[in-house]
Amino acid sequence: MNTLQNIIYTFKLLLHNWWRIGISCLVVGTLSVVYIFSLPRSYQSEVIMIPEVNSSTPSAGGLSGLAKMAGVNMNAGSPDAIYPEFYPKVLGTPEFLCTLLQQRVTPTGSRRSMTLFEYLTKHQKSAWWSKFFAKSEEEVESREGALSPDMNPQRLTRRQTKLLKFLGGSISSYVDKRTDMVTINVMMQDAEVAAQVATMVQERLQEYIVDYRTNKARNDVEYMEGITEQALEAYKQAQKEYASFVDANQDLVLTSMRQEEERLENEMQLAYDTYSHNSQQLRAAKDKVQERTPAFTILQPAGVPVKPVKPKRVVFVAMMLILTFFTSVIWIIARDVLRRSQKEEPRAGGKAIPTEDRDKDKTILTDNIAETDIPTGK
Repeated sequence: MNTLQNIIYTFKLLLHNWWRIGISCLVVGTLSVVYIFSLPRSYQSEVIMIPEVNSSTPSAGGLSGLAKMAGVNMNAGSPDAIYPEFYPKVLGTPEFLCTLLQQRVTPTGSRRSMTLFEYLTKHQKSAWWSKFFAKSEEEVESREGALSPDMNPQRLTRRQTKLLKFLGGSISSYVDKRTDMVTINVMMQDAEVAAQVATMVQERLQEYIVDYRTNKARNDVEYMEGITEQALEAYKQAQKEYASFVDANQDLVLTSMRQEEERLENEMQLAYDTYSHNSQQLRAAKDKVQERTPAFTILQPAGVPVKPVKPKRVVFVAMMLILTFFTSVIWIIARDVLRRSQKEEPRAGGKAIPTEDRDKDKTILTDNIAETDIPTGK
């Protein structure tokens, strides 16, 4: 019965102070609406792709598949040092981000394309109160200089570092260790720009991986092209010397002349064999480049998002109202408990009040709650 009386008393207490809860929720709800509707909305575009991963130990394919099902990567035998798990690190490097800033985008409703650097520095929306806290652009430029699009990834200024950090925070990626599926998400204030930047990130990542995978093979091709060209020139020179000697000594039958002719002919043949061998190696090096070039399967290309992903306006306002309601309820109950404890202390006269007397007082207090302890709000 004591528990039921407490519940009834608490219910009447909250019912009597409904206007306090209502005013608190109204004020917080209004402020929440003003705040959340002042924040710019952001759109997210997603790309899903699967890169080809070569392994030098094909016989372990079954074991590798079982290991991937358990979330363990067994690409230790792969000649690559950059696995798909490292792609998120690649996307966050200053070199990669500086390359993206030079690419051109076209915002929604605009007929003029611009660099991503210009879009991020001149076409970003912000909350109306930010201008009261942020320093003026003129003051920052006078102290640190104008923000230049020409960036050296090894020597970045503070403003350039801040811009790259903002761009890097707008790009996120996730790699499924079981399937090596790479998911790239790009969040921008403009839906068209978000899709365009997502496509750029996908293409630049593919170029980066291709350049890395084929770097040694392409160097081998350049080297073989050089020595093959030298071998060809040597063969042409030997051929020319042999032809000139034969034309000049057709009527001579001296043994020394025949020996010289044979020597020149052997040198020409040796030069041709060297050139032929180098040509075969050059073709093999070019085939190696093609073999090392990875393939990418695009499961989901970048699409233009229709709905913004943040901020969640309805969710934010609802959460603030719920939090305000429960905070008000706790405050009202705590305030009432404090008031009752302060009234019971003088009545005790320095002695403990028997339990029967406290229950009796609580019953009387519950029956006369509107006239005694509950504040009227006036």
